Amino acid sequence: MIRVKPLITLVCAAEIAGMAAYAGFVAQLPLLSAAWDLTASHAGWVSGAFYAGYGLAVPILVTRTDRTDPLRVYLPSMLATAAGALGFALLADGFWSALLFQVIMGAGLAGTYMPGLRLLTDRLEGAAQSRAVALYTSSYAIGTGFSFAMIGVLSTWLGWRWAFGLAAIGPVTAAITVAMVFRGQARRRTAASQDPGRQQFVAVLRDRAVMARAVAYGAHNFELFGLWSWAVAFLTFAYALRPGDPLQIEPTLVAAVLTLLLLPASVGGNELALRIGRRRWIVSVMIGSAALAPVVGFAAGEVVSAVLIALCLVYGVAVAAESGALTSSVVATGDTRQRGAIMAVYSMVGFAGAFAGPLVFGWVLGGVGAGSGAGWGAAFAAMGLGALVGPVALLLVDRRGGDRPRS
Repeated sequence: MIRVKPLITLVCAAEIAGMAAYAGFVAQLPLLSAAWDLTASHAGWVSGAFYAGYGLAVPILVTRTDRTDPLRVYLPSMLATAAGALGFALLADGFWSALLFQVIMGAGLAGTYMPGLRLLTDRLEGAAQSRAVALYTSSYAIGTGFSFAMIGVLSTWLGWRWAFGLAAIGPVTAAITVAMVFRGQARRRTAASQDPGRQQFVAVLRDRAVMARAVAYGAHNFELFGLWSWAVAFLTFAYALRPGDPLQIEPTLVAAVLTLLLLPASVGGNELALRIGRRRWIVSVMIGSAALAPVVGFAAGEVVSAVLIALCLVYGVAVAAESGALTSSVVATGDTRQRGAIMAVYSMVGFAGAFAGPLVFGWVLGGVGAGSGAGWGAAFAAMGLGALVGPVALLLVDRRGGDRPRS
């Protein structure tokens, strides 16, 4: 039997490898928009389609892990991710084909991310299980940053089709490795592993405190994934306005750093939230990020590139800083007997926001003008307005009040 630390390391590495093509389209958004004559609205649809695929597949695939070994969900889903990346590399030639392969890759992630976590938690317990959860969830940010950086570098050297094609190797390698390691590994079964029933979902939907946090998570993802999806295109536009500026760092590398900031911002934010109260922290941070959004958008062309990059990174931290506190808050608030249903609803609402963010950004940008600073400023302002739905939900819908600060 494989030891605990190597087991955790291997599954985390597999998830990072499986996300190799995750940022493929948004990392190449300016190039592909020009090549396929995509409007800003079309680009927003393609960006959001990934999260639509995730959101549609997650209630089916994740709840299936309550009835069968997660490996039976994980392996086919990892191969589906590879098929989506390879299909994009070979067959994508415009809006509809790109939309299709984005949905496939998003559904593949739905069948690998949380089922991958179940692979670990069903075989570990106690301190090892807790450590595995913390390390595994951090792999999402690492995988996102890795994808931005890898796709950017490979596209520069070989072109975007080769970048997508080579990225497909990541999920194939992950599937083969995990299959070999987990073959014969005993799954620890628990009495709590039950398929959430209809009554549980209805009870969750009627729980005002839980639903307020789910709506806030949707607003958080609306802003976060809107930023991640359009960061490369935004910096490309801004650099073109000031061609002589120094320190114009490759936009895909800036986006990679932007996504990697999720980990320290989320963990550090959760620690601060425990001290001052989760709801107070979440509301304050979301209002602050909403206020900062138009500042970043309207800064394109008005400040030197180094300052604009710094603003983007500060904004990235602000957008991510309530992430850990939100998730821990909904877990602490909800009925432990309905935790499976709570997390399913929470995830579905959250990724509805992740789908809408890139789409709304593209609509506003296209409506005002993608070639103007006003268009980008308005699009960022729309992200900020969307984020404000979170504080409103927590302050007005959740009548129970927030979590108590830790003494």
